[in-house]
Amino acid sequence: MDIWFRELGFWNNPFSIKPGAFDNEIYGYDIDLILSKIENGEVLFIEGGYGRGKTSILKRIIERFGGEKKLIYYSCNRTESSIDVDSLIKGRTFWTKLFGMMDDNLILLLDEVQDLGDTDARIIKDYFGNHFKSIIFVSSDIKAIKVDGIKDLVGDNIIKLGRLDDNIAIDIVRKRIGSLDIISNDMIKELFKMSEYNPRTLLQNCEAVCKVAVKKGDLKVTKEHIKEVFG
Repeated sequence: MDIWFRELGFWNNPFSIKPGAFDNEIYGYDIDLILSKIENGEVLFIEGGYGRGKTSILKRIIERFGGEKKLIYYSCNRTESSIDVDSLIKGRTFWTKLFGMMDDNLILLLDEVQDLGDTDARIIKDYFGNHFKSIIFVSSDIKAIKVDGIKDLVGDNIIKLGRLDDNIAIDIVRKRIGSLDIISNDMIKELFKMSEYNPRTLLQNCEAVCKVAVKKGDLKVTKEHIKEVFG
């Protein structure tokens, strides 16, 4: 087992991207505003590619509303067939399933909506305001959405999870390792650029160079360590 990070005083890998203590980190976005919009019954579109914080935001939404048994999460790339919206609604609780009734004021969280068909979009649009209190559409690129019904519902309510700046990158790393000198802010900026401004890739690259520095007995990451790892 590789425990290089013990040399730095950590019990666990501080740069780990596995689910854990840092799994819900959200940077650069007002999560309270997003939750408030959902609470107020708005339709949102969250646009974000890999590593932009989309998964963390979705988890916070599920944590906030899932316990009330009022949230339905569905990934549209699960199947090629249409979504059985009625079954999703009726299956929310024991009582609605037993009596075959429909829940009201549900929150629908639809992931990978670039795979949503036109028929499904029309059905979902019909249910909004009746059974669906709020709808959150999620995809890496809103331009991939070809269904006009979704665009009509969303309007300008689009939350774009774009590139984070260098200061946020520093905050991400500092939250993991504090003021530890193993990696300077300038090195973090350099690695962030090499990571194509992707926070998850940044953490992976920080781990790689810190591991090399520790194994060499060096106190700080230098450009030579970066060159050794990445060429």
